[in-house]
Amino acid sequence: MLESDLALNQINKIRQDKNRKVRAAKKREKMSKGILFGALIVMVWVGIVYGGFYYSAMHLEKMEERFTHQIERLLSENKQVEAMIAGSMQAFQEELKLTNQEITHIQSELNLIQEELALTGETITGTDQTRQSLQDRMTELDNQLASLRIQLIKLEDAVRAF
Repeated sequence: MLESDLALNQINKIRQDKNRKVRAAKKREKMSKGILFGALIVMVWVGIVYGGFYYSAMHLEKMEERFTHQIERLLSENKQVEAMIAGSMQAFQEELKLTNQEITHIQSELNLIQEELALTGETITGTDQTRQSLQDRMTELDNQLASLRIQLIKLEDAVRAF
């Protein structure tokens, strides 16, 4: 009996060793599957992060191009507006010069008429019609001078506004 007990003990030991080896193999297999699954998850996350950075970089490049085109368009529009303003300013200055010349001409005419009136005022023996026509002409020239001065002030204000 001793021998049969000893044989039974050895068989049980062999079975236990076999069971331990099977459990260890299953444990290693489980562990390798877990490591593989973890590595797969890490690779997926790395891919998502890389894809996000790549997409962001591409999107930023497109936006930069769009902004560059808009800035270039605005610069060209600004140059056109600047040219228009410069043209308007030149036209205002020319009109201002012409108005000044016209005012100077009217003032010289007024001075001439006043001198003639002063010289002829004592010697005119004609009718009141002559005097009245001279007075009307002087009044007309005074009104024209006043309106030209108002225009001159408006033009100067417009030039200063630009």
